[in-house]
Amino acid sequence: MGIFESFRVALDMLRLHKLRAFLTMLGVIIGVMSVSLIVEVSGGFRHYLTNEISKLGADTIMVTFNPNRNDKEGLGGIDHMTNDDIQYISDRAKKVETVSGILMVPGMPIRHGDKEVKDPQVTATDPNQADLSHVGVKSGRLISENDLNTLASVCLIGDEIAETLFPDGNAVGKSVTLSGITLSVIGVMDRVDVMGQSNGKDIWVPITTAQKKWVGGDSLTYINCRPKEGFTVQEGMEDVWQAMMLKSGNKRVYRVDSLESMTNILGGIVIGAGVILSGVAALSLLVGGIGIMNIMLVSVTERTREIGLRKAVGAQRSAILTQFLVEAALLSLIGGLVGMALAWGIGQLVTLATIQAKFPSKSGLQMPFDPIIATGAAGFSALIGVVFGIYPAARAARLSPIEALRSE
Repeated sequence: MGIFESFRVALDMLRLHKLRAFLTMLGVIIGVMSVSLIVEVSGGFRHYLTNEISKLGADTIMVTFNPNRNDKEGLGGIDHMTNDDIQYISDRAKKVETVSGILMVPGMPIRHGDKEVKDPQVTATDPNQADLSHVGVKSGRLISENDLNTLASVCLIGDEIAETLFPDGNAVGKSVTLSGITLSVIGVMDRVDVMGQSNGKDIWVPITTAQKKWVGGDSLTYINCRPKEGFTVQEGMEDVWQAMMLKSGNKRVYRVDSLESMTNILGGIVIGAGVILSGVAALSLLVGGIGIMNIMLVSVTERTREIGLRKAVGAQRSAILTQFLVEAALLSLIGGLVGMALAWGIGQLVTLATIQAKFPSKSGLQMPFDPIIATGAAGFSALIGVVFGIYPAARAARLSPIEALRSE
């Protein structure tokens, strides 16, 4: 009996015992479906994280003052970052460009007339930050170099603040009060939503205005920059790190990071969690394999006389072994294919449902179905059938034709 004839016989046996075959495949179906769904979900979340962080500029490099990294060596006379560090990075780090200083100002209410927003996020920055963070304006203009040079009392506001303070929709040119200082609204920022948070309550002011009129001094919270064209984020980070180490006399008081590395870390966590969950879900494949072994043993017992007749007319042990292995592999393979089809269908439903619900973002949670992983899952499910079908097949092949024909 050839391999194709074995497949035909195996399909006949499945048609003859449909319910039994389905119940036998159920463990494999659930196992493959679970593993495929976990892979889809982890892929969906990695896609979501990448898209969300890219909105902020995944190639943005951040430099912060972080003295706690090496207390034993001391601070080397450095106790904070200043405006001079912006020029220092621009001059020394040749692989980066568009350097921007950021000063986070303590929260304070913003008012216009009798209207108020109590919890805005106030950021003091310069013209380069809009480019680095990919923020534009709905109306008005961005902060300019002239605003920095003249310590202009101006601000950019988010759309939620604009809607609250100026319900008529005309915010540009109007005045608001922030920390006792009157500021003129020069623009309303485009809305950017990232991981459930938005810039709707953000306020941007010129960094020199905040330093001289509110905070005092020239300190910065952190500095942003991006690598020049032709250089990777890692190369840019290394260049900045070397420059800051030179400035501090090799005192490790600075931290250099990027949104890309944060994305990689979060993606790695998602992948790790997916691998662990897939391993747990794969246990059901083991259960499915045991079910296949059990039903194949029953099939050998039921078909003892058939095996005896085939051996009596000249069938070789290898032919009997092949037939039962093919049947076991076919059971498992069909179960794997059904499991993958269900996983794909459920993934599509989840994608559509999350798009309708606009969760976790407006584009929903995309559930990518990887054909390579699907093919691997199908092959693995067939392998499960072969592995757990070896013992029943070998038992059938070892049967003595005389003893088999005598069985009832």
